[in-house]
Amino acid sequence: MRLVPFHYAGSNDSLIFINPEHVIAVRSFPGSTHIYVSVLQKDGGPSYYPVRESIDDVVKKLAS
Repeated sequence: MRLVPFHYAGSNDSLIFINPEHVIAVRSFPGSTHIYVSVLQKDGGPSYYPVRESIDDVVKKLAS
């Protein structure tokens, strides 16, 4: 299993590690990029992680 590090776009600058095999989409927002994963939230909505990296950097890291 490969885990890719990203900077979480929350109140602190913690690292999160995401398995690229579980990523289904990425979307850019002002100030963050959301990485959507295949696991749903309890309410059935999409699960995502907001990260500080640009969408271009996210795609490069996930694809490499």
